[in-house]
Amino acid sequence: MARLKELLLSMEKDLGMDDLSGVQKNIVYAATMLVNKKDEFETEAIRNHALLRDVSRSSFFRALKNLTDAGYIKHRDGTQRASYQLLKK
Repeated sequence: MARLKELLLSMEKDLGMDDLSGVQKNIVYAATMLVNKKDEFETEAIRNHALLRDVSRSSFFRALKNLTDAGYIKHRDGTQRASYQLLKK
């Protein structure tokens, strides 16, 4: 397990994700697993993902905003649901 964690940390550093919080990383991971063909995902689907079920609502939305500000994701305008697009970094 320790070697897997070490590998994950190395990969996160290579991808420039080492500056993200744990919740932010989990949002990116969950979004990556749940995106559709247009790299879009719904907020509710991410909130219900196993990686984020135990995260408070305020922490989740604060992390989501920080990821938007950092350019990892983008809010989709003109949608009735809270929809985001995962951006390639």
